[in-house]
Amino acid sequence: MRRAGLSTLAVACALLAGERAVAESQCLYVDAQGTISQVSSLQHVPSEYRARAVCKEIRVEDIVAPEEVKLGNDARTATFSTDLGPMHVRWPRSIERCFATSPSRAVGEAAAGVNRALKSGRFESSLKHAHREWSLAFTDKATAVAQFPIALTIGGHPGFMIPPSQIYIITDFISPDCSGEKIADAVLAQVLLHEMGHVVEFLLLGERTDRPDRQRSEGFAAWFEQYSADYTRGIRRGEVKRYYTELARRALSRGPHGFTGSAEDYAYAALQFRAIVERRGLGALMNVYVEIRRGLPFDDAVQKAMGWNRKTLEREMAEIAAAPL
Repeated sequence: MRRAGLSTLAVACALLAGERAVAESQCLYVDAQGTISQVSSLQHVPSEYRARAVCKEIRVEDIVAPEEVKLGNDARTATFSTDLGPMHVRWPRSIERCFATSPSRAVGEAAAGVNRALKSGRFESSLKHAHREWSLAFTDKATAVAQFPIALTIGGHPGFMIPPSQIYIITDFISPDCSGEKIADAVLAQVLLHEMGHVVEFLLLGERTDRPDRQRSEGFAAWFEQYSADYTRGIRRGEVKRYYTELARRALSRGPHGFTGSAEDYAYAALQFRAIVERRGLGALMNVYVEIRRGLPFDDAVQKAMGWNRKTLEREMAEIAAAPL
C-alpha cells in the first residue's frame, strides 16, 4: 500500500490537580522544497528554517467536542453498539463519495478489528473488557481549518485523538482526490486503528496523561495499527507491517535521531514495540506498562520489566527490520 507522507497526531490532554490543562507545543516550518512539516518544539526545526517557523501550543479547550463540530446542513449521524462500547459518529454527506464504505461502517469494522486484536493474546484483562462511549467526527479540510487549531490541519494530519475516546478524522488527508477507490477505505481503516490505539494506550497508562512522551505514544499507536490491521476486514494481512518495516529501515539507516513526526519516526518508534512483542510476547509489553504506570519513563520501564537496556532494544529492532518481509 502506498501511503507516502501519512502521519497522525495524538493530542495529549489531562486535567491535573487544580484542573490545569496540559497543552502540547507544535511548530510548523516550510523547507527548501516547499514541504510543510510539523515538529514538537523549535529545537527540532532544522536551524536554517527556524527564523520563519511558527510555534504555538495546542490546547484541548480550543478543540470543540466531536458532537459540536459544525458540519453544515448535510450532517449525518449514527449511533451503534460495538464490543468496545457505543459509537457516536458524525460526518457531512459530502464526504461519502470519497470512500466506498460509509463512515459509520468504517468505524464499526475498525472497532471489530480492535476488539478481535485485544482478545487475541495476553493483553491486560481490563483492555479485553473495556467498554466506554466513543465519539467520532469526520470533516473535510475546510471545516477542520475553520474550527481546529491550525497546527492540527495545515500539517496534513488525517486524524487525532483527545482522551478518553474522542476521535477526529480529516478526510482530505486520506482521500485527496475523493475518488472513492478501495485504497482510500484501507487507509481510513488504518487511521481509525491508529487513533483507537491511542485510546488503548490511554487505558494502559491508567487513564493518565501527565507524563507525555510523544515517541512512546505514537510508537504504541503505530504498532497497534500494524497489530490490529491483521484482524480487520479490508486490509490484507501483513501489508501494514510491511509498509512500516520499509520506513523503519530508512530510519535505522539514518542513525540515532529525535522524534520529529516524520513517517520514518513513526515507524522507528513502532519498531520498539514490535521488538518487545515479537521477542518476548504481549505479556512482556503489559509488564512494561505496569512500570510506566508506576512512573518510570519508557527506557527505564523496559529495563526494569525485561532486563533490556537501550542497546539491547535497538539490536533487536535492527534484527527484526532486517529480516525478509
